[in-house]
Amino acid sequence: MEPDPTPVKLSTVLPLWQADDNSKYLSAWLHYCPDDPWFVRVHVGGVVVSFEVPRDVLAKGLDEPATCDDLQIRPSGEPMWTLWTLRWNPDEPLMFRLPAANLRGFLAETYKLVPPGTEESRIDWDAEIELLFEEAANPSEGDGP
Repeated sequence: MEPDPTPVKLSTVLPLWQADDNSKYLSAWLHYCPDDPWFVRVHVGGVVVSFEVPRDVLAKGLDEPATCDDLQIRPSGEPMWTLWTLRWNPDEPLMFRLPAANLRGFLAETYKLVPPGTEESRIDWDAEIELLFEEAANPSEGDGP
Protein backbone atom coordinates (compact mmCIF):
# COMPACT_ATOMS: atom_id res chain seq x y z
CA MET A 1 0.00 0.00 0.00
CA GLU A 2 1.39 3.42 -0.95
CA PRO A 3 1.54 6.04 1.83
CA ASP A 4 -1.14 8.70 1.58
CA PRO A 5 0.50 11.77 -0.01
CA THR A 6 -1.61 14.13 2.10
CA PRO A 7 -1.08 13.14 5.73
CA VAL A 8 -3.90 13.87 8.12
CA LYS A 9 -2.87 15.02 11.54
CA LEU A 10 -5.15 14.19 14.44
CA SER A 11 -4.90 16.30 17.58
CA THR A 12 -6.73 16.62 20.85
CA VAL A 13 -6.28 18.35 24.19
CA LEU A 14 -6.71 16.41 27.42
CA PRO A 15 -6.80 17.86 30.93
CA LEU A 16 -4.22 16.45 33.35
CA TRP A 17 -5.26 16.89 36.98
CA GLN A 18 -2.66 16.40 39.66
CA ALA A 19 -3.55 13.11 41.30
CA ASP A 20 -3.66 14.57 44.81
CA ASP A 21 -5.15 18.01 44.05
CA ASN A 22 -8.24 18.56 41.88
CA SER A 23 -7.60 22.30 41.71
CA LYS A 24 -4.28 21.93 39.85
CA TYR A 25 -4.24 20.80 36.26
CA LEU A 26 -2.31 21.16 33.04
CA SER A 27 -3.27 20.52 29.46
CA ALA A 28 -1.76 17.76 27.36
CA TRP A 29 -1.88 18.09 23.59
CA LEU A 30 -1.78 14.76 21.79
CA HIS A 31 -0.84 14.75 18.10
CA TYR A 32 -0.94 11.78 15.75
CA CYS A 33 0.30 11.74 12.17
CA PRO A 34 -0.12 8.67 9.95
CA ASP A 35 3.34 9.31 8.47
CA ASP A 36 4.79 8.35 11.86
CA PRO A 37 2.19 5.68 12.65
CA TRP A 38 3.65 4.07 15.74
CA PHE A 39 3.92 7.20 17.89
CA VAL A 40 1.77 9.87 19.49
CA ARG A 41 3.49 13.17 20.26
CA VAL A 42 2.55 14.58 23.66
CA HIS A 43 3.10 18.19 24.70
CA VAL A 44 2.41 19.05 28.33
CA GLY A 45 1.74 22.74 28.88
CA GLY A 46 2.93 24.36 32.09
CA VAL A 47 5.77 21.86 32.33
CA VAL A 48 6.63 22.81 28.75
CA VAL A 49 7.86 19.43 27.68
CA SER A 50 7.23 17.26 24.64
CA PHE A 51 7.84 13.58 24.14
CA GLU A 52 6.76 10.71 21.92
CA VAL A 53 4.87 7.70 23.25
CA PRO A 54 4.21 4.53 21.29
CA ARG A 55 0.53 4.32 20.47
CA ASP A 56 0.38 0.76 21.83
CA VAL A 57 1.76 1.93 25.20
CA LEU A 58 -1.06 4.47 25.49
CA ALA A 59 -3.61 1.77 24.67
CA LYS A 60 -2.09 -0.81 27.04
CA GLY A 61 -1.93 1.75 29.86
CA LEU A 62 -5.70 2.10 29.81
CA ASP A 63 -6.08 -1.49 31.07
CA GLU A 64 -2.77 -2.38 32.77
CA PRO A 65 0.51 -0.69 33.70
CA ALA A 66 2.63 0.31 30.71
CA THR A 67 5.91 2.22 30.62
CA CYS A 68 7.89 4.15 28.03
CA ASP A 69 11.03 5.98 29.11
CA ASP A 70 10.00 8.48 31.82
CA LEU A 71 6.25 7.92 31.47
CA GLN A 72 4.19 5.27 33.22
CA ILE A 73 0.52 4.88 32.34
CA ARG A 74 -1.90 2.74 34.31
CA PRO A 75 -5.56 2.44 35.25
CA SER A 76 -6.46 4.42 38.35
CA GLY A 77 -8.79 1.87 39.92
CA GLU A 78 -11.71 4.10 38.93
CA PRO A 79 -12.94 3.38 35.38
CA MET A 80 -13.16 7.05 34.41
CA TRP A 81 -9.46 7.84 35.06
CA THR A 82 -6.06 6.85 33.76
CA LEU A 83 -2.95 7.74 35.78
CA TRP A 84 0.17 9.15 34.15
CA THR A 85 3.38 9.34 36.17
CA LEU A 86 6.08 11.51 34.64
CA ARG A 87 9.52 10.77 36.05
CA TRP A 88 11.71 13.51 34.58
CA ASN A 89 12.96 14.25 38.09
CA PRO A 90 13.33 10.92 39.96
CA ASP A 91 13.09 12.74 43.30
CA GLU A 92 9.80 14.40 42.41
CA PRO A 93 7.71 12.38 39.95
CA LEU A 94 4.59 14.14 38.73
CA MET A 95 1.40 12.10 38.82
CA PHE A 96 -1.65 13.15 36.84
CA ARG A 97 -5.01 11.63 36.09
CA LEU A 98 -6.81 12.14 32.84
CA PRO A 99 -10.20 11.04 31.54
CA ALA A 100 -9.84 7.49 30.21
CA ALA A 101 -12.79 7.90 27.82
CA ASN A 102 -11.11 10.87 26.13
CA LEU A 103 -7.88 8.92 25.64
CA ARG A 104 -9.81 5.89 24.33
CA GLY A 105 -11.69 8.13 21.91
CA PHE A 106 -8.48 9.70 20.63
CA LEU A 107 -6.91 6.26 20.11
CA ALA A 108 -10.06 5.03 18.32
CA GLU A 109 -9.68 7.92 15.87
CA THR A 110 -6.02 7.04 15.27
CA TYR A 111 -7.06 3.44 14.56
CA LYS A 112 -9.44 4.71 11.86
CA LEU A 113 -6.51 6.47 10.20
CA VAL A 114 -4.05 3.60 10.62
CA PRO A 115 -5.48 0.29 11.89
CA PRO A 116 -3.25 -1.61 14.35
CA GLY A 117 -0.93 -3.95 12.52
CA THR A 118 -0.84 -1.84 9.34
CA GLU A 119 1.64 0.78 10.58
CA GLU A 120 4.54 -0.62 8.57
CA SER A 121 2.66 -0.13 5.31
CA ARG A 122 2.50 3.63 5.99
CA ILE A 123 6.29 4.08 5.91
CA ASP A 124 8.11 5.05 2.73
CA TRP A 125 11.08 2.76 3.41
CA ASP A 126 13.04 3.91 0.35
CA ALA A 127 12.85 7.53 1.54
CA GLU A 128 13.81 6.53 5.10
CA ILE A 129 16.88 4.61 3.89
CA GLU A 130 17.89 7.50 1.62
CA LEU A 131 17.61 9.88 4.58
CA LEU A 132 19.82 7.60 6.70
CA PHE A 133 22.49 7.56 3.98
CA GLU A 134 22.30 11.36 3.63
CA GLU A 135 22.70 11.81 7.39
CA ALA A 136 25.66 9.41 7.44
CA ALA A 137 27.34 11.21 4.54
CA ASN A 138 26.71 14.70 5.97
CA PRO A 139 26.84 14.54 9.77
CA SER A 140 25.96 17.83 11.48
CA GLU A 141 28.45 19.43 13.82
CA GLY A 142 27.86 18.28 17.36
CA ASP A 143 26.32 14.98 16.33
CA GLY A 144 28.20 11.85 17.23
CA PRO A 145 31.49 11.38 19.05
